[in-house]
Amino acid sequence: MKNEKRLSSLELRFVGRAEDRFTSALEGHMELHEGVGLSDLLKFLYQSSLGSHHLLEMMDETEMLNWIRKNLENTHPSDGSLTEELYGKKWVRLNFGPYKKKYGNAYQKIYEAFMKAKNMKQGRQEEFRRLVKELIEVFQKRRIRPISDEPQALSLVLAFLEEYKKSDYPPVHHSKSYMLKNTSDYLVIPRSSLNEIS
Repeated sequence: MKNEKRLSSLELRFVGRAEDRFTSALEGHMELHEGVGLSDLLKFLYQSSLGSHHLLEMMDETEMLNWIRKNLENTHPSDGSLTEELYGKKWVRLNFGPYKKKYGNAYQKIYEAFMKAKNMKQGRQEEFRRLVKELIEVFQKRRIRPISDEPQALSLVLAFLEEYKKSDYPPVHHSKSYMLKNTSDYLVIPRSSLNEIS
């Protein structure tokens, strides 16, 4: 998409105080992570509403098991929270660094927790579209702004979000700045499967 490369290095900040549950979730996410850009906010909202069903469409069960095993083996144990809240009650991010510190390379437990998603009702694209619309409103109110004084940043963001809508809201990757500053891998799993982990 046009301007995607330019936006990938544009770090954002939350301005003022959150006024509702939605802006509070965005603010919390931006406080928890460094280098958050537009694609990271979109990914946060995508995972909050649609979870990880797209991974089930991309990989079969054996590939998924191998992906989890490989990523967990390559992760360094770290401090921090085992899970991270998303917006809503259905999904959470399971952080591999803290998991590895607590459980080592027990990848089978993660796989079993993740596979619970297969039996869940798939999230609706309409819900994600509604969240993107709310995100646009937050940008228009200038509650989220670039850290740097990037000229025309708001118009770039809004133009990208219009293109994103026209492309039918595809999954996005984390921004370069986010990837450089947040090192632990994670996997989105159903909140209801957290008992598989402990």
